[in-house]
Amino acid sequence: MLVVTGPPNSFHDVDEWIKRLRRTRPLSQVIHAVADSLTTAQGDNYRFLGGELVLLLREAGQHLDALLILDELLQRYPTDVRSAIGKANIYFYSLNQAEQALTWIDVALGRANRTLFFRREALGEKARILLTLGRGEELSDVLEEIMSVQIVAGTPDIGRERDFVDRAPPGFIRKNVLDRYNEFCPKRAGGGSAEEPPPLGRPDRGR
Repeated sequence: MLVVTGPPNSFHDVDEWIKRLRRTRPLSQVIHAVADSLTTAQGDNYRFLGGELVLLLREAGQHLDALLILDELLQRYPTDVRSAIGKANIYFYSLNQAEQALTWIDVALGRANRTLFFRREALGEKARILLTLGRGEELSDVLEEIMSVQIVAGTPDIGRERDFVDRAPPGFIRKNVLDRYNEFCPKRAGGGSAEEPPPLGRPDRGR
């Protein structure tokens, strides 16, 4: 069982406990231990443990079980944007269900617009989904939204991204939007953009 001696929102305690487990136990036992602790967790500890359990389940290929945990997190925390993004990512990257992913990224965007948290991240994921679905006009509209987002100091979000632009075929994105996006997020030497976080910083995207 998890023993947390710090405050209820001590993510550090949860993180360190799981790291210790992973050094000594196989993944299946770590999942069992975290799931067992989740049954008695309260407040922010439930949110932290639930988020970590989702990552562990995805690593084990147990995507449907991960979706159930995310459903519980979404119900408990109505302002939680990342859990809705997580559901979209599982449907998109792991289950190849782009339409379902689109439904859940719109849920994430609804929460993001209310809280101002992770708006750019959610829009970027929607851009990737629309690219896969072949919806160039809608993708162009999403790029307009990304460019219009004003990041508020202290509000969590990600840097500017352009992989969904670089992977779009010629003529897929409206030219006037593409030209402005290239100014908004110029392509750097070697690919990507100057503000993009490194791929290592996205363990929850399931790529």
